[in-house]
Amino acid sequence: MTPRTWTKMLWAAALAVLLAPGGGLGQEREDGPPGERRPGPGMVLDEDGGLRVPTPADALGALRGDPDVPLPTWVQRFEPALAVLRQEYESRSAAELDGLANALADLILASDPEDMTEEYYVQRDAFRVLSTAARGGRGPAHPGSFDALVRVYETMVAETLAGGGTDPVAELARHRPGGYSRLSSALRSIYRVDEAGRGADYLLAVVAASEPPKLEDWPAFPYSLWCTAASILRGTGLPPERNPRRAELPDTALDDDMFYQLCRRH
Repeated sequence: MTPRTWTKMLWAAALAVLLAPGGGLGQEREDGPPGERRPGPGMVLDEDGGLRVPTPADALGALRGDPDVPLPTWVQRFEPALAVLRQEYESRSAAELDGLANALADLILASDPEDMTEEYYVQRDAFRVLSTAARGGRGPAHPGSFDALVRVYETMVAETLAGGGTDPVAELARHRPGGYSRLSSALRSIYRVDEAGRGADYLLAVVAASEPPKLEDWPAFPYSLWCTAASILRGTGLPPERNPRRAELPDTALDDDMFYQLCRRH
């Protein structure tokens, strides 16, 4: 396994922590810099340096780091998109919200960036926004964000298998480690939207439709979609409330010794 592969996998794990309830992204900050009261998350600056509510165009520009969309010092660049999708300040039409969610999905699908590049961070933040907006919080959940995450995952699978092969994770791990990390991140983001409901439903369907590795093929196991999805649902080390659907996995995935033998590369 190359150093780049390890870096991508570590990033996927860090993203899962950020997306988890109580994780970095889930913490709603109320205070700004010392001595300043934070007036509201996700605001942008107007021409006079005052605060204003972001538009969908502002949200996308801020995420990309557009200098024409200046932000207060205490606002992170993903926050305007999150504020728009959760309608924290004003209501917007379903078409506007879905348009922003789909634009974020397009950013993720646009390329397979090198580690620690600007595009890499933009894609990471786009995953954050979609998964968090789909859960709701300070404002209603946006269902279209879940659909956008599913589109990211299913588009990556279709594009990967268009060149041959039957398992997208195996193909990506072999030829495009960065793509493998993004696909894994898409599945984790889908799961985190609703670990007891539709997020888990989707991953259980992925497991059911996938083939587990065969023990007799060791040591030539490729990475596999079955292992990737099952490992997310297993949630090893997490309290029961964080992976409430684990018991619905097939016995092969629930047996710790068997799972380790089949999926030791994951």
